[in-house]
Amino acid sequence: MNTNFALLARFESPVIELKDVCQEFFGISVKTAKQKIKGQDFPVPTFSLSKSERSPVFIKVEDLASYIDKQYEIASKEWQQVHVA
Repeated sequence: MNTNFALLARFESPVIELKDVCQEFFGISVKTAKQKIKGQDFPVPTFSLSKSERSPVFIKVEDLASYIDKQYEIASKEWQQVHVA
């Protein structure tokens, strides 16, 4: 199954609020994620629909899917180096 399609099916939207993915996919709190975003250290692009500090922060599903697939590819290569005879 395609990661992008699976995320679209799960979240039922092409964009996801940051608060809905921080803990599950990045293992960090929303507060930590926002600090990383301000420091340009968050692993995927984020955006808001307005300049307000209270405006929700979003991630595009395709960016999250690409990040997940890239992390899997790295882990898979490392695993193969160890487990292939």
